[in-house]
Amino acid sequence: MRKQFIYLLFLLFFTTSVQAQYLQLVENKGEFGVFAGQASYNGDIAPNLQFLTTNFGGFYKRQLNDYVGLRLNYEIVPLGAFDSLTANTMNSYVRGRSLFFKTTYQDISLMTELYFLKFINGNKNYRFSPYLGFGVGYLSPLKDTSTPLRDSSNYKIPGASTKAPNIITMPLTIGFKYNVVGSFNVFGEFTYRFTNSDQLDHFGDNNIYPKEGINYQASTSGKDQFFSAKLGLSYNFLRIYGPDPRPKAKRDNLFSKSSNKGTKKSLFGFFKRK
Repeated sequence: MRKQFIYLLFLLFFTTSVQAQYLQLVENKGEFGVFAGQASYNGDIAPNLQFLTTNFGGFYKRQLNDYVGLRLNYEIVPLGAFDSLTANTMNSYVRGRSLFFKTTYQDISLMTELYFLKFINGNKNYRFSPYLGFGVGYLSPLKDTSTPLRDSSNYKIPGASTKAPNIITMPLTIGFKYNVVGSFNVFGEFTYRFTNSDQLDHFGDNNIYPKEGINYQASTSGKDQFFSAKLGLSYNFLRIYGPDPRPKAKRDNLFSKSSNKGTKKSLFGFFKRK
């Protein structure tokens, strides 16, 4: 009984050791992904409404260890808002102001990504993890897509920015990732971006829009912000360490026969002289 118990402990230790060694054989060299989703902005135009637009982009991530990665992100983000769509019962002041903007931005950011759990491709015990990302980004309007701030009658607002500015962003991301098969993963994430500017919508807190005897102002909400939610697909570049798999043995057939020495003789070889 004692020998059986020792044998069981040895077997358990050996199995655990082999599994741990197997985890060491897979190295994540990097990850490439694409995504698409919805984006919306929070600022001075129609502050009580969310206008959703379609955003998309891609990223490359360098995995530093099992839990930490460095990610370069590129995203196309159209943003816009319309005062005129605000209901009178909600905010008559904003509706009377009747301003709007619509600009397509590109966002380039460098982020640190932290896994909450160990994530290993191809291992069913480590195929899922939530993650947190944060970093710094650069937001700029795409060429020929920025428009000056105007009202619903297409009147250009005096004193407002006539060109979409370049803006520094501070993205904060929370997401989850699931390994589907092999090196392929699906993921979903939500990113909120703080900015250093109040001119994302071309209308700052100190701008005044005179209309029909009323000096309309911004919402005095401080810096503009925007967020995006998306789903995506990613691929991990893996490096596998360990012995090469054994080659598959070739099956004998009618025209070949394996000898004891490992050499093959064809059926026609029997007609040859030795």
